[in-house]
Amino acid sequence: MVALDSDIIESICASLSKNQPVNEHLPNKGLLHIDKLMPFICVYRYKEIDVYFSRLIKTQASYLIVDETINVSHLLDAINLLISQKFEMFLVLEMWPNVEDQSNQFNVFCPEDKAPGAVKALYTGFNKLKATHPNLTTEVIDTLDRHPDHLQPLLDSNASKKSGTLIIGLEIPTLYKNSKSNELYSLFFREFYAVFSETIKRSVYEFIRVQTSDDFKNYLMLGKTHIDEITLQTDKELADISERMAFLLRVTPVNSNEEWDRFKEQDFEKEPAFKYRLIALDPEVEKRKLYNIPIDKIEDPTLAFIFRGKRLEIEKQLIMLEERGSKNFRYVGESLYGGIASPVLKEAKHILETFPEPEIVNHAKRLDCYEFADVAQTELDYYNGIFPNADIGLEIRNDVAGIMVSKSKLLINDQLLVDEKRVDALIHHEIGTHILTYCNGKNQPIKQMYEGFEGYDQLQEGLAVIAEYLVGGLTVNRLRLLAGRVMAVESMLKGANFITTFNILRIKYSFSAYSAYTITMRVYRGGGLTKDAIYLAGIMDLMNYLKQGGKIDYLYTGKFNITHTHIIEELLYRNVLNPAEIPRFYQRESVIKRLNHLYEGIEIKELVN
Repeated sequence: MVALDSDIIESICASLSKNQPVNEHLPNKGLLHIDKLMPFICVYRYKEIDVYFSRLIKTQASYLIVDETINVSHLLDAINLLISQKFEMFLVLEMWPNVEDQSNQFNVFCPEDKAPGAVKALYTGFNKLKATHPNLTTEVIDTLDRHPDHLQPLLDSNASKKSGTLIIGLEIPTLYKNSKSNELYSLFFREFYAVFSETIKRSVYEFIRVQTSDDFKNYLMLGKTHIDEITLQTDKELADISERMAFLLRVTPVNSNEEWDRFKEQDFEKEPAFKYRLIALDPEVEKRKLYNIPIDKIEDPTLAFIFRGKRLEIEKQLIMLEERGSKNFRYVGESLYGGIASPVLKEAKHILETFPEPEIVNHAKRLDCYEFADVAQTELDYYNGIFPNADIGLEIRNDVAGIMVSKSKLLINDQLLVDEKRVDALIHHEIGTHILTYCNGKNQPIKQMYEGFEGYDQLQEGLAVIAEYLVGGLTVNRLRLLAGRVMAVESMLKGANFITTFNILRIKYSFSAYSAYTITMRVYRGGGLTKDAIYLAGIMDLMNYLKQGGKIDYLYTGKFNITHTHIIEELLYRNVLNPAEIPRFYQRESVIKRLNHLYEGIEIKELVN
């Protein structure tokens, strides 16, 4: 065997001693990657490199992929010596592919009594693939031979015992490809490497938890911290397409005020004719760019999952822009935002039955757009002090409906009138939630944290409405509005036209003519948008999450869905993400008291203050 150059070993050790990441290219396409100093390493020795198998190994934060003719025992000894200064034990996982036809068995070569927790985690983890491969088995083999048959051991067994090193051998069936044609079963491979990645980390965590005194609080802390260049480039390209698209602005009418005046003059008998901003991009070109992004080359399964979901969402939004004004717009939108889940529809009806009439607000002062902007500016100034480079600000315009946020800008319609009692709630809905999560996302290394994961709107709107409750500003009329939006979406999905839905809201559910118009406009814009049903769905999701003890500060880290909270937790444990700045209204005692009510569990109708 060929000895590894001593200069390479010295360079590697010098980096590790300074606690710097190592990404060292070795002869014949080999690679050593150590993201951070940890008491384990995964090793794959090859005669001819299996690119798919090497991708499995690369899901880990510490790995060595090396030509089998190169002797790496001195390198492993040197790494172990450095690691031993921090950890009491060192785990070497040597892995190799089993290319036999029809092989469905994972073989774990390890004395069970040495690391039972680690072995059990491997057994349990690999068996998760049985859902797809029912014939799959995992066998634990108690033997001193923990390496491929044709190779020598990585380390001398007696010497490794004295140095506190445990070697586990893993023979992995290549179920994810056709052994004859080498064709990859791509969809199954994604599942396979996600399960593989988690299983290895869980196994190493069990080893560390028992064998060392180091304080790893969670197996997720064993994941990668540093993001490679191809991942950053993928993230950037997705964000660029999403930003150029400006989807919500392009599907929001620019003439809603004028059409309201016309609709009212015509006694609500002629449908409005909405106009939209010109689309300053070619959706076909953008879709071509979208699928040229090499997501399949990303080594981190968690980040690859995020990017695939976002790519699918962007593709659907681009199709919707192409179909704006047609029925197809609605159908594609349903696949993106969904219809209405039965519990959400039931809750909407319950709210409108509980509060059948709008609450009458007597002698309430109303703020116009300029007065509201003055109050909002104070809150914007506070966050500008925390995020000085975020370009936070506001604009008063005649081409937006009511109040909305675009990135870090608060957009206010020039005809706006707001009840004084609703001002605080609206500010923390728009600024303390939407703008803050954008700014927190901007403070992250991944651009999707501010552009938004797939389906992020649902949690964003749920979190924003809960902010209204927490500051004591969620009213009967506001809750009725959210329920009314659900009923309007249901009406549209049943085939009703604009005027029919408008009249259902106005007559059956006692909304004012203007409120009924605004709700209906939002639901029928672009050709029909089911998005407005997600507000109530988002509240229900969030209340359930909090009732189960979920951490609310995680939710301000950026823009994502409630289904992504485990991913956010993982990325925070891995130090990929930075902790979030939480809204300053959490400094209020009254807010903490209401938050505790949410943790205890309350009904939606109890959110009304």
